[in-house]
Amino acid sequence: MQILRGAMTFAIALLACACASTRVETDYDHQADFSGYTTYAWHRAIEDDHGPTEGPSQLVDRRIRDAISQNLLAKGLNPNQAGEADLLVAYYTSLDSQMHFHTTSWGYGYGWGWGPYWNYVYGPWPGWTSATVHTYHQGTIIIDVIDREKKQLVWRGVGTAALGKKSHSQEKVERSVARIFEGFPPA
Repeated sequence: MQILRGAMTFAIALLACACASTRVETDYDHQADFSGYTTYAWHRAIEDDHGPTEGPSQLVDRRIRDAISQNLLAKGLNPNQAGEADLLVAYYTSLDSQMHFHTTSWGYGYGWGWGPYWNYVYGPWPGWTSATVHTYHQGTIIIDVIDREKKQLVWRGVGTAALGKKSHSQEKVERSVARIFEGFPPA
């Protein structure tokens, strides 16, 4: 019974990790006047770093760029040439392996307690311990918004989530980027 309870606890913890939504953190330059920004362009460094990618990463790159562009348009920013835009936008991604440890133990100790035949005894108590390890991938996307004229970072959004088989789908990328941009422009 105890082993079954431990297995069910682990399964619930796994499900919680797999279903966790994107954790978002944002920060911004409190001196920046975001109402004056009307246009954006991709930062040259991102064009150099991302040009031409191969295989599936090219599809993911396009999905991320499209999602960022859609969110910027929704916030009232229009695309422009890099030399004329108010803001420059760059994004970076990383993938890390994470481990989730779960330990369950029951009944080991030393002291007063109930012994065999319901006698009250003093001494060591037997018990059991089980440990499980689950490895999963965690993806992070960092979106930087830079004031082109000042050449200063004015806003950064970071989204982190556990990745599954369909984490790179168009819908999930759009949802994650939209969560990051909820705090842009800052109020």
